[in-house]
Amino acid sequence: MRPVVSAIITTCGRPHLLKRAIHSVLSQTLRDLEVIIVVDGPDTATMDALATIRDDRLRVHVQETRGGQSAAINKGVTLVRSPWIALLDDDDEWMPEKLATQLACANASNAELVVGCRFVARSENGDTRWPLRIPKFNEHVGDYMFCRSRLDFGEGILPTSVLFAPSSLFRAHRMNETLKKHCDLDWLIRVDATGVRCAVPDTPEPLAIWHMQAERERMSNVHDWRFSYEWITSLRPLITSRAYAGFLLTWASFSAREQSDYSAVWVLLREAFRAGRPGLRELAIYCAVWTIPAGLRRRVSRRLTDISFSKEMQ
Repeated sequence: MRPVVSAIITTCGRPHLLKRAIHSVLSQTLRDLEVIIVVDGPDTATMDALATIRDDRLRVHVQETRGGQSAAINKGVTLVRSPWIALLDDDDEWMPEKLATQLACANASNAELVVGCRFVARSENGDTRWPLRIPKFNEHVGDYMFCRSRLDFGEGILPTSVLFAPSSLFRAHRMNETLKKHCDLDWLIRVDATGVRCAVPDTPEPLAIWHMQAERERMSNVHDWRFSYEWITSLRPLITSRAYAGFLLTWASFSAREQSDYSAVWVLLREAFRAGRPGLRELAIYCAVWTIPAGLRRRVSRRLTDISFSKEMQ
């Protein structure tokens, strides 16, 4: 009998973190699942760690050579036996109710969906609950992630480890294996262009933990604003004018500021007005990124998030 959900975990060289991720999947309240581990190239330490886990739901595939996360995900998709796929990075983890809640959300809709969830964003500065809002009905994913209705960060964000969608969708739209980063954003935007929207269960409880510690090696901690600029311009026909400007003024500008590359200031602003439609909040954030010290920005953003969360709970 085939499982209901397949969890795909891609990994390389982090056996201690991988075991935590696997445990979080095997501890799901939804028991009818399989866990597909795609090891990105020969990795003795990881294989030794996997050998200590005794569970028939675990399946392991080792790539002959390292091909990156996108290639590993694509390989995992070819191995699944279930109608649903959930992705998990090897350094993140899920709460026990995650898959059951997302499956219920997907089954309750008459349309094909990519389902995300609220999660805990964990860093050296503490825990924050993101995203701060769920997508509106029929809202484009680019607008949801890149356009702002508030100034604090984390309003619309869907990292790889929260993505849940039909297996057929992952088979029809493969991850772009040429990208060194933004592969999850790229996939979401291309899927959105076909008419498939994103949803987040309207429950306050976080269903995953996204580990974003600065010292940890992961692509979200590697900043290359020129790569991000070229990537978003290649997708310009697939997103709205405001989403295009929003990405340049927030995501790309943040990367440029982290790189201390002030040559980006006018490049990003000019392109946002030339081919996009900047909103006032995105422009305010852009100014803050370039004029306010990073530590103060983080404290202000966290304070705004705390205020928003307190109001929501009232």
